[in-house]
Amino acid sequence: MAIDPLTGRLEATGAGAERAPRHAEPAAGVEFKQFLLDNLNKVNTMQQDAGKLVTDMVMGEEQDITKVMTAMEKADVAFQTLMAVRNKLVESYQEILRMRV
Repeated sequence: MAIDPLTGRLEATGAGAERAPRHAEPAAGVEFKQFLLDNLNKVNTMQQDAGKLVTDMVMGEEQDITKVMTAMEKADVAFQTLMAVRNKLVESYQEILRMRV
């Protein structure tokens, strides 16, 4: 099973599973800018939730360390994915600037 880095949901794979597209494409009519901002907000929310769980654990309000560690790892993977996308966008922009017209 594969884990979606932005939502943390498991996606079924195998012979009986429906084939999900490898690259998530925004719905028709959704601008790329809005798609990017929505995912940026999701990553931000995941990081804030993980930070709150850590604070709750330090204060003694949260006892489940696996819940805290899972939230932290999900936020970390989502952030790393976001940074990889950003790096590819910057690299593509720089490549376009180097093109001769």
